[in-house]
Amino acid sequence: MKQSKIMSLIESVINIAVGFVISLAAQMYFLPLLGVSVSFRQNLLFALIMTVISIARSYLLRRVFEALHIRRPLSPFMQAVIAERFRQIEQEGWSTAHDDAHPVGELAAAGSAYAIMPTWRRRADDDFGPEPPIVWPWSLDWWKPQDNRRDLVRAAALVIAEGEKSDRNRGRK
Repeated sequence: MKQSKIMSLIESVINIAVGFVISLAAQMYFLPLLGVSVSFRQNLLFALIMTVISIARSYLLRRVFEALHIRRPLSPFMQAVIAERFRQIEQEGWSTAHDDAHPVGELAAAGSAYAIMPTWRRRADDDFGPEPPIVWPWSLDWWKPQDNRRDLVRAAALVIAEGEKSDRNRGRK
């Protein structure tokens, strides 16, 4: 995901604050070992100067990386799919153990039912009523189509759940 400018600054400041404390302690310990004597005030001032330089460097490098798209930005749809997957886990309580209890392909089948909803809606007449596509693996109580985009988001999140389950079970017999 793309990081905002203010979040880049906050991350940089926290990172540099930790670095400041480490630098100050290291200078107080190592400079006397090297035969360099500086007062605490001089040490503090030098650490502050280097901290300001570090904040500017870190912030500017982060912005350059963002401008060069070194991180791949996620589209709003991809962000919605990831948010839906986390919603399924955090709000619905569909843990990895819950997902693993489903037969192989069942989560993907549910996802495919939601994925074909735009076509299903276009072809549906009164004979179909509220029935889900034939691939729907669960009871009608769990069939909750909404609009095309929301159904596609839900479909992708269910396929991700199936893929994660497959990864966890790879190599198990």
